[in-house]
Amino acid sequence: MTDKKDLLVELGTEDLPARLVLSQATELGEVLCEQLAEAELRFGEHRVFCTPRRLAVVVEQLDACQPDRLVERWGPAKAIAFDEAGNPTAAATGFARSCDIEVDQLQIESNSGEPKLVFREQRAGLEIQALLPELLKAVFGKLSVRKRMRWNAGEDEFIRPVRWLTVLYGTEIVSARAFGLTCGGVSYGHRFHSPKAIKIPQPSHYNRLLETEGHVLADFSARQEEILNQVSALATRAKAEPVYTQALLDEITGLVEWPQALLGEFDPRFLEVPREVLIITMQDKQKYIPLVDQAGMLLPRFIMLSNIDSAAPEQVRLGNEKVIVPRFEDASFFWQRDLARALESRLETLKDVVFEKELGNLHDKTLRTCRLAEAIGEELGADLQTCQRAARLSKCDLLTEIVTELPEMQGIAGRYMALHDGEEPAVAQAIEEQYLPRQAGGALPKSVPGQVLAIADKLDTLVGIFAIGKKPTGLKDPYGLRRAALGVLRILVETELNIDLPSALKRAGGLFPAKLATDAVIGEVHEYMIKRLYAYFSARDVAHDVIDAVLANRPASPFDIATRIDAVARFRKLEDAARLAAANKRIRNILKKTAGAEPGAVQKELLRQDAETDLYTAIEAMSRDVEDLFHQRQYEQALRKLAGLRQPIDSFFDHVMVMDDDEALKINRIALLARIDALFMHVADFSRLQS
Repeated sequence: MTDKKDLLVELGTEDLPARLVLSQATELGEVLCEQLAEAELRFGEHRVFCTPRRLAVVVEQLDACQPDRLVERWGPAKAIAFDEAGNPTAAATGFARSCDIEVDQLQIESNSGEPKLVFREQRAGLEIQALLPELLKAVFGKLSVRKRMRWNAGEDEFIRPVRWLTVLYGTEIVSARAFGLTCGGVSYGHRFHSPKAIKIPQPSHYNRLLETEGHVLADFSARQEEILNQVSALATRAKAEPVYTQALLDEITGLVEWPQALLGEFDPRFLEVPREVLIITMQDKQKYIPLVDQAGMLLPRFIMLSNIDSAAPEQVRLGNEKVIVPRFEDASFFWQRDLARALESRLETLKDVVFEKELGNLHDKTLRTCRLAEAIGEELGADLQTCQRAARLSKCDLLTEIVTELPEMQGIAGRYMALHDGEEPAVAQAIEEQYLPRQAGGALPKSVPGQVLAIADKLDTLVGIFAIGKKPTGLKDPYGLRRAALGVLRILVETELNIDLPSALKRAGGLFPAKLATDAVIGEVHEYMIKRLYAYFSARDVAHDVIDAVLANRPASPFDIATRIDAVARFRKLEDAARLAAANKRIRNILKKTAGAEPGAVQKELLRQDAETDLYTAIEAMSRDVEDLFHQRQYEQALRKLAGLRQPIDSFFDHVMVMDDDEALKINRIALLARIDALFMHVADFSRLQS
């Protein structure tokens, strides 16, 4: 049993990109632990620490030494290793050299019935001090840094220049070099509050010493909790609610080492600008947290996070308030210029904006979207005039100055401008909702015209980009087709829209030149969307065999697919479900063996045994009700009725020989089984369900 001590690895850097601080520290911890495990070192938990100027990992209870191990290597066969005179060949000498021994020190043993050379050696495990120098180089080399940079005259590369390197095992400094630096036993505190070196006696003291002596909250979660506490206190004092996302909070946490929240204000006249413009400007450009009142109305106040505990916080506050004014002035100027022109006046100018070279301009896309929205709206019984008007104006705001400055405003700016121009509120709402959902798990369109426009816009993009051969590959998806496909599917499933997807794709394809949107392209897009649908349900913990069973029938409507999946998932919890699934699998196997022969209708006069008569009677008694339920998409209720067939099906297989010598009886019994199979196949292929 070896001694165990804690290990500290800290990289001190120039300021890191705030959005990457946590992910880089997390990866450092994971890669370090992977390398330690590969070296056969045992250890306990590990914790990561990160600030704008450091990435650190503390690994608890790490072995001081590798375990001793037996090294075994098999070499060439004896017949190849020695010539007829018994002299070693080049194969033998080469193998011996690779093992750093002489040929006569190798052994000959049987391996898989053939004599071969073998090398065995009991090797003592290396101590941690000897292992870490090379191990750390491997760790730093494996970190997935997209854009590396060099500094000074060295050849070392990292996301930002590395300024100090701290590696401690217990109380001992590890003798290693990396990034042109020699490992030390000190860290450094806050750049302004405590820039001096801080001696770290052992890893377990690291976090506490940085806080007490260095004015640094190194624990990301603790720092974020402190930020939230300060923000909550200031918001309460202002009788307001803070507006932030987790992404913004993470980025702010990655910007500061010693957070100090301050309450700022801006001129209320800027509230005439759409609230989204002000919120985006504060959050994205300045990393401020906007405040709203209890009714959700934006207040002329915000919270900023400073990285210093200033002796003059008022000056910090005033400085931040001054910074935001020019941004708001620009936004107000752009907005007033945009309102000076009607939204529709930009429609013709869309001809000057290329959507995709092979697919035309944005005006062409708008016209296609109008026609597709009309067809989808008609299928859903939507207000066609609203759908067409919203589609006509849908891309006009892309030419506004406010969207050019803040692309996040696309759709939102269109809604405000449409209302300003006197358009119907439903039209304005649909213009904004066409881009929903904006991110994974995001809000969906609430209005039917918004749903229609969102579906039409996304299907046009999917079919068009697939048609020119630019479908997603691996990690590359420049047109956001995965997001578009999943967006369409979520809208259809979660807002319960019953649309025939293959038909909708075909209509979308019909709006492109025939040489582009071929049947093969339409089929490819459909298959792509079905794969996204499979992933959608898998992410919601739906069993894979349930998804397979439903998709085997290729239902046309994603909402119908969702309804069937829910019904099958509930059905399999019934007491009789497993035996019915097994019987269904048996029926499918029998029908496969007789494929090609049309069994036709069941002939009642050919039912000779009680068991087959009972089964036929049970089917006849429930078939009309069950088929009515299928027609109404009441799949769960239909399956519960079909569960009543379990006993007569079991009895049938116990007492009836399907493959009877009498051909007429055999065909009739196959027809009876085909009738059962057809009933279940209304919902899914139950033979695919696992027991």
